[in-house]
Amino acid sequence: MSTRNQGKTRLPAPFDVNTAEHEVAPENQKSAHEMHTKPSKATKALPKTAAAYWLAKVHKPGSSPHYNAQIAHRKQRHRFPLETADRAIAAERARDRYLHIVAHGWEATLEKFKPEAVKALRIATIGSWLESVKATAEIRPATFTNYANSIRQIASEIEGIGDQPATDEHGEPKRDRRKRIVYLSRFNAQGGGNALWLAKVDALPLSILTAAAAQKWKLAYIDKAGASPDARRRAENTATSRLRSARALFSAEAREFASADLILPDPLPFVSTFDFHGGRKKKKKKANTAYQSKIDAAVLIDKAKQELTGEPFKIFALGLLCGLRKREIDLLTWSQVDFTKEVVRIERTEYFTPKSEDSTGEVDLDAELLAMLRGWKATASGPFVIESACAPRHESSRVYYRCDSDFATLYAWLRKHGVKAQKPLHELRKELGAILASAHGIFAAQSVLRHAQISTTAAYYTDKKRRITAGLGALLTASPSNVVEADFSAQKASKQEARRA
Repeated sequence: MSTRNQGKTRLPAPFDVNTAEHEVAPENQKSAHEMHTKPSKATKALPKTAAAYWLAKVHKPGSSPHYNAQIAHRKQRHRFPLETADRAIAAERARDRYLHIVAHGWEATLEKFKPEAVKALRIATIGSWLESVKATAEIRPATFTNYANSIRQIASEIEGIGDQPATDEHGEPKRDRRKRIVYLSRFNAQGGGNALWLAKVDALPLSILTAAAAQKWKLAYIDKAGASPDARRRAENTATSRLRSARALFSAEAREFASADLILPDPLPFVSTFDFHGGRKKKKKKANTAYQSKIDAAVLIDKAKQELTGEPFKIFALGLLCGLRKREIDLLTWSQVDFTKEVVRIERTEYFTPKSEDSTGEVDLDAELLAMLRGWKATASGPFVIESACAPRHESSRVYYRCDSDFATLYAWLRKHGVKAQKPLHELRKELGAILASAHGIFAAQSVLRHAQISTTAAYYTDKKRRITAGLGALLTASPSNVVEADFSAQKASKQEARRA
């Protein structure tokens, strides 16, 4: 520093570190009352695991001197008495009950802290839940039966419940001449075996249907199919379908009214808990369900014209040319065929309820099929396009088709001609979807097949119908020396002679 500036330099006033760090600007000063009455930003987002969170959640109902708290977790809600007039103690007790729910589930928490509620409510078993859902949910009888059969099959195989022993008048197991216990098949409805099996399965608590148990069941089911890749693929698809049907019994729509007087396990059956990878569920890789066409539609139609007659041919035409589902064909009425607009309408009728609202719609008819329909109507003897001596059954609890014998005839013919799928008629629907997607695009296929989501069309109903190559093979024609000409007729003749011998 220069001597000229030294004289102008002034030292600051005495500075006390101990006092200065506590000084606050007047505009930022707050009274002790304000500090304790106004919540800070840090206390606004308290977790439920903190007792302070529950201070604002506990209340005294009516004229009661004691606090209580309503606690919600995993879509269930119950009110707990806290048996204290001290707000701070009530908050701590509410916190403790919440932590117990998280650690042990609703069932154990209600039994410990609210036993009178457990007496009023019932622990849900498979039988009681099915009974409640059937009485309160809007599910078609045949669909509900499929759901019920699925959950019972899974539960019985998880617990190892099979055929049940026959009993005598004293309730003791019956034995044959070799002193072996006599068992009744669970499929024997007339002999009582099915009733015994149902009683044992329906008594099982829903808590056995954990995600881990369901996964073990699925793997065991697939292993039963053996080592064949194709057989294992079919088994995996079947197991996945069974689990999906059983899980539908615990959808929001099914639980809306059914769970009013039943205690459900927490988590719900078949619901996986969160893993530890960022707190998100792992997305399972779906099995490959893409349709792989093995049908030559032109050849199949030509053979059908020559070999099929009557109702099986009608079913074939409506299945392949219109993509109608089995039930849609079985209950199709002439009032749904509009000859003026040249369409078939899939809609609710006196006999038929569509699979879903998205399944309704119009399907355009080819001119040739329309001409055939005119001829069929001229000789029709009833309201249905497919003639049958069997009458439709309204609200049947099991899947029923009035034209079952005609479907069986067509299925045998299709399998004879290479359509080996488990559901041959549905394979024709998939083939139509593949043809439409290839010729007109996937949105056209979705429209005709009447899918709610285009992802369904893409995943299950489309296949490549056009040859796709890069055209590089044309470059090979420049090297004719690589092409070996040979006459294989003699080799073929020798093989034929060997077979005759």
